[in-house]
Amino acid sequence: MSPQVASTTPPTTAPSSPETPLAEPGRANPMMTVLERYGLLVVLVVLIIGFTIALPGEFFTTTNLKITLEGQAVILILALAETIPLRAGDFDLSVAAVMVASASLIAVLTTQDHMAVIPAVIFAVIGAAAFGAVNAFVIVGLGVDAFIATLGSMTWLGGLTAAFTGGNVLSSLPSSLTSFSNGTWLGISHDVFYGWGLVVILWYVYEWTPFGRRLLFTGGNRDASRLTGIHVKRIRASAFILSAVISALAGVVLAGSVGAVDPGSAGAYLLQPFAAAFLGTTVIQFGRFNAWGTVIGLYLLAAGVSGLQLLGASSWVSDVFNGVTLVLAVIFATTMRQGALAGRLRVGRRRVAEVAPAAPEQAALPPS
Repeated sequence: MSPQVASTTPPTTAPSSPETPLAEPGRANPMMTVLERYGLLVVLVVLIIGFTIALPGEFFTTTNLKITLEGQAVILILALAETIPLRAGDFDLSVAAVMVASASLIAVLTTQDHMAVIPAVIFAVIGAAAFGAVNAFVIVGLGVDAFIATLGSMTWLGGLTAAFTGGNVLSSLPSSLTSFSNGTWLGISHDVFYGWGLVVILWYVYEWTPFGRRLLFTGGNRDASRLTGIHVKRIRASAFILSAVISALAGVVLAGSVGAVDPGSAGAYLLQPFAAAFLGTTVIQFGRFNAWGTVIGLYLLAAGVSGLQLLGASSWVSDVFNGVTLVLAVIFATTMRQGALAGRLRVGRRRVAEVAPAAPEQAALPPS
C-alpha cells in the first residue's frame, strides 16, 4: 500500500477555480502591455515626424500621402489575404502568383477572347478557389509541409501564367475594369477603399465570429483544438481557399489600377505582404496576425521606403528595407513573446505560492 502524506496545516486560501486564472498576461506589467500593443504605432509616428523634419515640404504633403496610399492598395489586400493561413499556422507563398495569374487571366479573356469583364472576373475567382483547394488537398490532405507545397505551387502557377499569356505584357484592358480601380472618391482612388473595406471585414471576422476564433485556436495548438471539437483540417483548408480568392480579387484591383498586366511580376509582390503581416503581430494584438496590425505594419514599410527614396536613396533600398524590417520584426516578436512568457511564469508561480497550503509534514513511514 502506498504511503499517505499527512498535512498538519490546512490551507488558509481556497485555490483558484478554472474560471479565475492564476495570472493574466499583461496585467503583471502594464507598461509591457502598452509596448506590445502600440509600440509599432509609436515607431510609425516617430518615423513620419523624422522624415517631415528632414524633408520639409516634400514628405508630409497631400501628394505624397495620396501616392503612398494608392501605391500600397494592392499590397494591403495581398497582405490581408496572407494573414488568413498565417493565423491558422500555415504559410502560403503563392498569394502573389495567384494575384498575377488572376489578373493575367482576366486580361486574356477580355482583350483576346472578348469576354465581358464580370464573367471574366468570376471565372478568375473560381479558378483561384480551385487553386486554393489544390493547395489545401496537398497540405492538409496529404500532409506536405505548407512552405514547400506553396513554394512549388507558386512556381508552377507562374509557369502556367507565362504559358497562356505567351510571357507578354497585356495592355489595352477594358475601361470598365480600369475605372473600377482608378475612379476616385474624396480625391483617393477606389482601390484604397477596397483595401480598407477588407481590413474592416477581416477585423470583424477575426474578432467576432466563430471562424475567426477557430482560425486562431488552430494556429495556436492544433492538437488541443482538435480535442475541443474544432474541425482543424476543414479550418486549414478554408484558410487556403479564402486566401486564394482574396488574392484573385487583388488581381482584379491590380489589373484595373495599372491598366496592364506583366505575367512575370509576381516576385515583386512576394516579400512586402509577408513583412507587413509579421510586423502586424507586434502591434494591437501582440503575437497574433491581425487586420489592423497589418495595416500599421504596411504603412510603416511604405513610409520608410518613401522617406529614404526622397532623401536620394537608390531604388534597391526598398528590398533592403523590407527584408531587414521583416527580420527585425520576427526577432522582436520572438524576444517579446519569450519575455511575456517568462513574466507569466513568474506571476503564476507567485500566485501558486500564495494559494498553496503550507509545506506538509510527512508521516513516519512504516518499515518495509
